[in-house]
Amino acid sequence: MNTRTYLIISIIISSLSLIMHNVEHLLILFGMCILLVFVLNPTKKRFALLWPRLRFLLILVIFLFIMQLLFRHDGTVLFHWKFITLYSEGMRIALIVSIRLLILLLIVSLLFDIPYYNFILALRGWRFPYELCLMIASTFYFVRMFEEQLKSTKEQLRFREISLRKIFLFKKLKAYSAIIFPVLAQAMHTVRYRAIALDIKGFRLHPTRTYYISQKLKWFDYLTQILAFLIFAFILYLLIK
Repeated sequence: MNTRTYLIISIIISSLSLIMHNVEHLLILFGMCILLVFVLNPTKKRFALLWPRLRFLLILVIFLFIMQLLFRHDGTVLFHWKFITLYSEGMRIALIVSIRLLILLLIVSLLFDIPYYNFILALRGWRFPYELCLMIASTFYFVRMFEEQLKSTKEQLRFREISLRKIFLFKKLKAYSAIIFPVLAQAMHTVRYRAIALDIKGFRLHPTRTYYISQKLKWFDYLTQILAFLIFAFILYLLIK
């Protein structure tokens, strides 16, 4: 599948997740995201990389789910025990927010696995300015580089027999702050050298560029993109109607 086709599907799924307000429809979208993972790279290594990224964010999703469930007091009472009361509207909103966040997190996590050069070629295929293409691709590259350096720092701590999992919950924030800020500074330092290298090589000295690799759309990509747009337009029509 061409990178542009994948980006179009990701944008459509993300847009629909923000528009839809039905739990069943959002579950279908979430299933499509899982299917997209299988289509892109159905390997054990792919899922091994995906789970650590989502594991930390799942804590945020669960926290938001509990907050919505406890503090939404609309609809009929589903459960009551002492000072805890759960309402039907709170349950519905909690499910919608949680599934929507899972869809967005899954789509964004999948975007990180697109190779840097493929990202630029895909955006250039849509005639975006090269500077904008480089900025967008570099943003995803920076996040991926930050993730790799954070993983390297954790491995160094593990060699010193320091485990972050064994730290008490109230001290974990302080411990992660002591780790994240130096890693962030190191990543920004690497980006600075990257910018200097581009400047030395005469970046954008000439308006035209020659590409060694080209990504041309095939009949399957055209068919997939047309079907995706038609489904998106049909769903919008049903929602507006």
